[in-house]
Amino acid sequence: MGSKRRGSSRPATARRGRFHAVEALETRQLMASNIASYLSPYIPTDLYVRNPATNMKEGSYTAASLYRAHDVDGALVSNQGKIVTGTDRSGNQWTITVHGPGEVIVTDTTPNDGALDDDIDTIQIVGSNINRTFVTGSTTASAATVTSGTVRFNRLIAADGVNSVVLNGFDLTSMVTPAVAGETGVFLLGGARHLEFHDIIGIFDTATDPAPYQIQIGQSNFPTKVKTSIYLDSIYNSVFNSEDESIPTAPITTPWVQFSVNGVVQEFSIVSTTQSALPPNYVIDSQQGTVDAYAGVPISGPAPAAYQFYYNVVGTTGRTSLQAVAVNKLKVRGSARNFTAQRDTTPFTSSTSGLNRLGTAEFGGVADGVALDVNGPIRRLRFNRGLGDPTGVFTATTQTPTTEDSDETRTIPLPATLYGTPAGTTGYPAAGLLGGAVRARRIDGLSARAANLSVIYAQSPAFVSLNLPNSPTPTSTPGMALTNASITTDGSIGHANVEGNLLNSAVASGYDYQAHLQGLQAARRASRIASYRQRGDLINSTVTASVDAGVTPPVVRDGSITGHVTGKAYNTGGRNALGQYGSGVIARHKSGRLPIAPN
Repeated sequence: MGSKRRGSSRPATARRGRFHAVEALETRQLMASNIASYLSPYIPTDLYVRNPATNMKEGSYTAASLYRAHDVDGALVSNQGKIVTGTDRSGNQWTITVHGPGEVIVTDTTPNDGALDDDIDTIQIVGSNINRTFVTGSTTASAATVTSGTVRFNRLIAADGVNSVVLNGFDLTSMVTPAVAGETGVFLLGGARHLEFHDIIGIFDTATDPAPYQIQIGQSNFPTKVKTSIYLDSIYNSVFNSEDESIPTAPITTPWVQFSVNGVVQEFSIVSTTQSALPPNYVIDSQQGTVDAYAGVPISGPAPAAYQFYYNVVGTTGRTSLQAVAVNKLKVRGSARNFTAQRDTTPFTSSTSGLNRLGTAEFGGVADGVALDVNGPIRRLRFNRGLGDPTGVFTATTQTPTTEDSDETRTIPLPATLYGTPAGTTGYPAAGLLGGAVRARRIDGLSARAANLSVIYAQSPAFVSLNLPNSPTPTSTPGMALTNASITTDGSIGHANVEGNLLNSAVASGYDYQAHLQGLQAARRASRIASYRQRGDLINSTVTASVDAGVTPPVVRDGSITGHVTGKAYNTGGRNALGQYGSGVIARHKSGRLPIAPN
């Protein structure tokens, strides 16, 4: 079929000659192309700042806001704004950005040189809003020298509330260079929902009268109404006296790193809290490793055996304290040494010194010298590497017999396999101190695993070598789960699972720990342990329900325990963490395999 559409009436030659070439667009350029170089910072350059929560643009800033010069009288020299950048002496670059309302003011340790080229003295956030202000920080390692890429700051201040402060790669420490006189700490007086930075490096030489580090959120007369989450990597807390040549042996009970949250902590998550990994004298004299001309001993690395006793765990590990109204989640991924959590400044000082509640608490490494003071309930408590460091803790003693050369007898500790442990590497239980103490109204779930492994060999010669001839075949069993530790509740305990031995420890329900500290009878009410299961032994340790064996005669009230213990109960004459003698599972009503050692 033919098309009925009419064609153009114009001749073909006219149609073909309509376009001879592609049309060229008009060039676009600035109205003035000869801009002087000193005006280049004013050329508009889009630097959008986005809100990390909503991903919305908060504004556009010019390149002039990033311009830095060494002329203190220059119009563009400023340490205040939405975006502030700088460099420390090692060449590490840092940037702090404020998203939303407010600005940041940064002052380094040399504020009069017209440049941010040293460690940071003060980071101050002004004009912020607790709902809409987000502060972020980042660092870039120096391209000229090998560094860790972290930047040190002495103080963080925000009088108004801040929703989030995330300073990746920033370390809080008083060892900034040059030294400053300002108080070291974080002071978010208006409250904060989220606080996060890298490490806290606290090296306190008591000969110089240092001040503790304060991390304060909210005010005591104006508590914050929002829940605060705190995320850190490691807390290094070492206390020593450079002018005292005696070996420190007494534990440090004063808090040198103190978190004071005037409100509820939603989550407190850190990697570890321990003493400094390097000897404190080296860290201070070498200005945290930035000065090579250090002639002291040791030069680098952990303290050698000849100097370890000067920086032992018990005598030089400062106390890290978490003070809050309540804590919903507490998590330490690594080791925690000399760490306390309570509402008052010091735990176990009164019946009201504890937290209102503790949701969940988990310790991934060895928890040594840890105190959890809770007036209310604990929903879940977990120690993945035990409570209390069993290193160097002996379970019994024996008398050496007389010989032809000597008529004297000596008391030596057992087992002998623990001999040779350097004195400075042992924890609080080896010094005769508590490895941990937990008090609560009730505990819904308790889990504790062994802090170490015990290697044993068969006693029968027929089973010594099972795999290779003339090669003993060892067998590993869980070591100590609780060492010189006490876990007590005024009420009941739900489920308790222990994988390992209990050494000089006590798990007690229906036990008033505050009355025990005051020397009063502690078994006050009926209670129960709904399920207690342990794969290990009880060595000078007790598991009780409404029992006070520390008074004469012992008080046994209406308590019940249901469970199963695969090991045995051994009484070698030692006392547990509650000052009680004996070993075994004790209650008026018991169900299951729950052994008790004979007196």
